[in-house]
Amino acid sequence: MARELLSVGWPGGPRSGIGTSLGRGGGRPASDGGVPGTRSGHAHACECGARAGAGGGLYVSALDLSDHIDRLAGLLAAEREEERARFAEGRARLSLAEREARGLALADVEAAEEGALAGRTLVTFARGGRPLPGGRIGAGSLVSVALRREVRDDAPTGVVARRTRTQMAVAFDEPPPEWATDGRVVLELEPSPVTWERLAAGLSRLRTDRAGRRWHGPLSGAPPRFLPRPRGPALEAALNGEQRAALDLADRAEDLALVHGPPGTGKTTVLVEVIRRAAARGEKVLAAAPSNLAVDNLVERLAAAGLSCVRVGHPARVLPAVLAHTLEARVADHEAARIAKGLVEEALALRRDARKRKARRGPGRFSEARAAERDARALLAEARALEARAEAEVLDRADVVLATLTSLDAPALAARRFALAVVDEATQAVEPATVLALLRAERAVLAGDHLQLPPTVLSAAAQAGGLGISLFERLALAHGDAVKVTLAEQHRMNAAIMAFPSAAVYGGALRAHPAVASRALDGAPLEVIDTAGRGFEEETPEGSDSKQNPGEADLAGAEAERLLALGVAPGEVAVIATYDAQVQRIRERLSAWLDRGLEVDTVDGFQGREKEAVIVSLVRSNDRGEVGFLADIRRMNVALTRARSKLVVIGDGATVSRHPFYERFFRHAQDVGAWRSAWERDASLAGGD
Repeated sequence: MARELLSVGWPGGPRSGIGTSLGRGGGRPASDGGVPGTRSGHAHACECGARAGAGGGLYVSALDLSDHIDRLAGLLAAEREEERARFAEGRARLSLAEREARGLALADVEAAEEGALAGRTLVTFARGGRPLPGGRIGAGSLVSVALRREVRDDAPTGVVARRTRTQMAVAFDEPPPEWATDGRVVLELEPSPVTWERLAAGLSRLRTDRAGRRWHGPLSGAPPRFLPRPRGPALEAALNGEQRAALDLADRAEDLALVHGPPGTGKTTVLVEVIRRAAARGEKVLAAAPSNLAVDNLVERLAAAGLSCVRVGHPARVLPAVLAHTLEARVADHEAARIAKGLVEEALALRRDARKRKARRGPGRFSEARAAERDARALLAEARALEARAEAEVLDRADVVLATLTSLDAPALAARRFALAVVDEATQAVEPATVLALLRAERAVLAGDHLQLPPTVLSAAAQAGGLGISLFERLALAHGDAVKVTLAEQHRMNAAIMAFPSAAVYGGALRAHPAVASRALDGAPLEVIDTAGRGFEEETPEGSDSKQNPGEADLAGAEAERLLALGVAPGEVAVIATYDAQVQRIRERLSAWLDRGLEVDTVDGFQGREKEAVIVSLVRSNDRGEVGFLADIRRMNVALTRARSKLVVIGDGATVSRHPFYERFFRHAQDVGAWRSAWERDASLAGGD
């Protein structure tokens, strides 16, 4: 939903060296992006830079870093306020049932169990064994406890420690009031201040700390510095020419190096080799990414390469295959941690005894209870000290420590420094988040693709001020090939699927590896189904900011079922819709297949992922030619590059082709014989008319 409120295109153009036609195509104002005055394309980005960056823009080779930090701090404040306002507005406008349907609340849950977690009260809520909704509430979420029909001044807040299909455990700093654990309550998702506090603190340290001052030159636009030769050692690795060049550049960097990885070109493969070399030199490496999924992918790849990895982050947010590498799992085997566990059990027993003493009659009961509480607190403090020692020793032994960017300021990593920081998917992180990684390292390698989805930014003011411009993008457009290598050989897509994104976005630079160039499910790897004149009109559901197209949803469902009938496994089929309301519509249409692995999601949900067969629903169909945030060409670049063997795109050519990018796409489909008419394709859907 967040991305539906933005219409920001690729801020590239001639200075980037590739994709100049996309800069022209993306420069048209979006007509209904949901944010008044927000525009897409190169012109918009350059305007933002000229307003926000000293010396004529964010992309120039030098800027006043102090002013830049001040501006970023202000943009973060605007973004935080926008998030808070949206929570408040949603709570005021939506009923409890609607909030629960959108994953923002859990109604009518009861305390099923009480315990402790590292000195905090842990309450497990459930709904009688039934599955819990509230899909946006997960481990690490901040939640409040409330009553359905009464507002309480003492409503507590806690952090979700873990979640299963039927239970949710919430940790409270102080024991919650009795009403919160006695009867049915409502859990509401709250905006968490932790992320914002960490980002703001990182900017402050960048300005004043010694670790921050080390980065003033590179972040102010000083020319990148590189050693004359790679640090080495040379390790056996199967890399193509561009990958070897990227590894060489990263290995010679004294400050920063960038690995530009278009879809399927193996940027993570390069990062693994960068880290292997550093570990072979005895260097400690920090690896991070904006999302848990990207971090877990790195853990799996590095562990397979034989490196000792420790994954910092809540186990509930980690893929099952990675759990054994988490800090918690490693610490559990440590002798100090086993002692700490015994101390915690002893402390809990003392607290139970204290409660019993309070309930008894007779003199001295309160003083005895207070003494038991003091002893319990002392034991818990001793346990925490032992756990901290165990954590430190586990981290000291690791070759690589991994975490999401906003987890880098977690207590376990306090004051830790690394020789090298590696950030994957760096183009999806706002600059202050990437700064958190830089502050912990002597040098850094950033990898990503600034021609795919940018960071998510909710606030129109923050977007206009440039918060959506990642540090990777800023440096890539300021220094070009002096600081980066662009990978070109992709190992994902059939050549027919790759052809248009390569030409329109990457200046024709991509090439398909022979192993994938001809891979196909049938004789038509690319099909574009034009619904023009078919009567499939877009709609805005009542009470929603999103859009749906029922006709397209039915057609997308029929196409998915056709692919499944060809024998494609459900887990290898995805339907991507450009609007959240359309996602929900298609999920209803294909509900019987969802439990068998078929996926339906927005473009954002598929960034960095791939499937054998992908169907894309463009949704927009109107007489005005409005395409909304489809004008953000980076979004469509992601959608068009997820499929390995089969890509089907469904859209109203008469509407979307009024935008130059889509006009080129539909013309390309006609030129290569991939264009189809919805009238011919789906006469059965129309009842034979």
